[in-house]
Amino acid sequence: MEELENLTPAMRQYKEIKDKYKDAILFFRMWDFYEMFWEDAMIAHNVLWIAVTSRNKNAKNPDILAWIPYHAKEKYLPKLIEAGYKVAIAEQVSDPKLKWIVQREVSRVITPATLYLEWEEYAKENVSNYMISIVYDDARYGLSILDLSTNKWLTSEFDSFEKLSLQIYKISPKEVILEKKLFGDDSIKDLLSKKYSLNVYYFEWEWENKQKLLNHFWVKNLIWFWLEWKTMAVKSSSLLLQYLELNQKSSLDFLQSISYETFSEYLDLDESTIRNLDLIYNFATKSHKIWTLFWILDDTKTAMWTRFLRDAILKPLQKKADIETRLDMIDEFLKNTVLLDKVQNHLKYVSDIDTILNRLALNRSWPKDLLNLKKSLEEILEVFKLIEKEGSEKLKRLININ
Repeated sequence: MEELENLTPAMRQYKEIKDKYKDAILFFRMWDFYEMFWEDAMIAHNVLWIAVTSRNKNAKNPDILAWIPYHAKEKYLPKLIEAGYKVAIAEQVSDPKLKWIVQREVSRVITPATLYLEWEEYAKENVSNYMISIVYDDARYGLSILDLSTNKWLTSEFDSFEKLSLQIYKISPKEVILEKKLFGDDSIKDLLSKKYSLNVYYFEWEWENKQKLLNHFWVKNLIWFWLEWKTMAVKSSSLLLQYLELNQKSSLDFLQSISYETFSEYLDLDESTIRNLDLIYNFATKSHKIWTLFWILDDTKTAMWTRFLRDAILKPLQKKADIETRLDMIDEFLKNTVLLDKVQNHLKYVSDIDTILNRLALNRSWPKDLLNLKKSLEEILEVFKLIEKEGSEKLKRLININ
């Protein structure tokens, strides 16, 4: 790679941006194309099967170049993400018609857990979009869990690596963020990368841990969240928040709450039980869908309930009152199959509201999102009207319809 002073203004700009995002493939917007250079170009060539060329073929060290059309981003982006890479999108932020060089800035970094925010089709599998962060100190692990599909943010602490790994297996996160000092921990890397085949990234925070969360939630202490004295939980949550802020470059005010999770309300299933019972993965078919309990039960009509069903299978309730409440609701619908059919007919037109709201909050929405949101809210209102009109008094109480 040439020294900075030997580069053209555009290539100098590219390198300055790339130096800030060394762990990501840089999509550098040049008119109607996204261009990639040097190592990024070769990765794109190998993963996307696109041709490589060079910008200055007669130079001693020509700049290797690969490019994709701007409007083809939706086609190529998932392939890089699925291959385990992050992608930084550098857009033009000044008028290209002006005489001086066009200014470019990274608008966001796309990662496995945030890919679904880019385009509606990316969320079609209705899976959860978990990202987790892990820290370690003084013989304790801190774990922070964020499901970007529902904005449910949990955190916890563990006194052993075995207990931590069990929860990671149940969560099946799209990406894992480790503090940099864990880079040399082969036991964690082998578990996450080799055994569980997860995308692992390393990150080092800049803010003081507790103060970062205090500022985000606009509070003076973390007592309300049960985190005031949970040092490792606070560290892991601060790490995750700063990682997400750096990559999304948007306000995260929609993350309005976090809670400390003890996992005590759920039946404790170990990894062997989950695997041998084919709850969410079948080793014979090598599939998360075919011939699993989740596959058999999943006749849900909305993406939100698909995610709920998966979590319910991995986290069976153990409190009798909670179990009976859930069974009572099912029983009330089974007693009135006419009402059930009508409700299901409305629900099949309900889009993934959680995903739409997240895209709106991050200024990533499309016109179609607004139309789908409108239609979904109308259908949900019709469901409530149906239950109010035709449902039993017990069902109305269970769903809190007065």
